[in-house]
Amino acid sequence: MPQMSQVLRERAIGMLTAGMSTRAVARELNVHFFTISRLQRRYREFGSTSNRPHNRRPRVTTPAQDLHIQHLHLQDHLRPATRTAAATIGLHSQRISAQTVRNHLREAHLHAHRPHRGLDLTAVRRPYSPDMSPIERVWDALDWRIRQRVPVPANIQQLRTAIEEEWTNIPQATINNLYAKKMCCTA
Repeated sequence: MPQMSQVLRERAIGMLTAGMSTRAVARELNVHFFTISRLQRRYREFGSTSNRPHNRRPRVTTPAQDLHIQHLHLQDHLRPATRTAAATIGLHSQRISAQTVRNHLREAHLHAHRPHRGLDLTAVRRPYSPDMSPIERVWDALDWRIRQRVPVPANIQQLRTAIEEEWTNIPQATINNLYAKKMCCTA
């Protein structure tokens, strides 16, 4: 949440010392009631409206740069944090580290993705693998013969009849030849 500027804090204290209520000052400055209440208490305790010293390290990137980092990673989920860090210049021309990018992504509930490196477990397509069964080539020959028929079978019954006819019409020598070709191509 953005902090009140120093000018607004001093203006709020001026309104409070002039006699305005805490709620009226909050409405006037368009901030929450508790913000003005805490400011008033801090002014009474320390006599100042400036920020108290804290142990936090100042942020290296602006909110706009944080959004830019998020957009880069939403567009490319596999983008490495090191590449984003190299492309982003922080405040005062400082380089930001890859860990800073990872921290900002974690704050935005974005998690790192990486490409999978390992065995490809997808199914191997038929043209890329040798046929391991001798009957495969015979079925291919049968399929070719059925597709060459005129007219092409139009329903299941015609297809069944065509398969039976073509199966009986394939000469044994053709089957032996296809099987012999298969044997020389074993993997």
